[in-house]
Amino acid sequence: MLIKDMFRKRIDRELQGVIIVGQGEETNVAQELEEYVVTKELQRHFADFFAAYKKGIIGTTPKMGVWISGFFGSGKSHFLKILSYLLKNQIVGDKKALDYFIDDEKIADPMVLADMQLAAETPTDVILFNIDSKSSSTSKQDKAAIVNVFLKVFNDMQGFCGSMPHLADLERRLSDEGRLDEFRATFEEEYGSAWEDSRQDFDFIQDTVVDVLSAMGFMSESAARNWCEKAVELNKHRGLRKARQGVYRQEGP
Repeated sequence: MLIKDMFRKRIDRELQGVIIVGQGEETNVAQELEEYVVTKELQRHFADFFAAYKKGIIGTTPKMGVWISGFFGSGKSHFLKILSYLLKNQIVGDKKALDYFIDDEKIADPMVLADMQLAAETPTDVILFNIDSKSSSTSKQDKAAIVNVFLKVFNDMQGFCGSMPHLADLERRLSDEGRLDEFRATFEEEYGSAWEDSRQDFDFIQDTVVDVLSAMGFMSESAARNWCEKAVELNKHRGLRKARQGVYRQEGP
């Protein structure tokens, strides 16, 4: 018998050397779930996390945040990614994320596994992202940078405009009233291109937006014009603030 035949899995299989949040290819996810080794320390972390998470499922709790700390290279990002896969419990490959843990008996404590199954069966929206990749180059000078990134990613997830919160607010209001599709169709008919492809140029299309909102009866023409002018002014202030932060950063030590 050869040594390589003593192992359950092929030892010459290709492994992902670096785990990066945001690498969401299905083949990589399946391999991460299959190869993930739950050590004794990780058994405790999974137990603590899902016991705390269960409190929000079976009742209410004000303790909503989780802080994952550790030394560089200790596996924080990998642990976070695995948690996101388990909470979403999407089908990866030919089975659900939790099934990789069940089939390989990664969790020794049946009570912990029961908490994980409860969490996996609870409908959950999961947004996995890297803050640095979603923030602007000058955001470190902004005290509200993290909150702005969270808002941007949340709006993106819902299909709203992540880069312009004021447009996302308009889209959300239209969506709440069941008229977002009507707005999109009317805008495309009026302007000649899809709303999602044009909204980044809001400063140049505000006349069309005013016409569409008033034609729909969603706002009066004067109210729509007033809203657009305030939105443009807000966008200019945000741009000037970022520009100043960029100058201060360049001139700083």
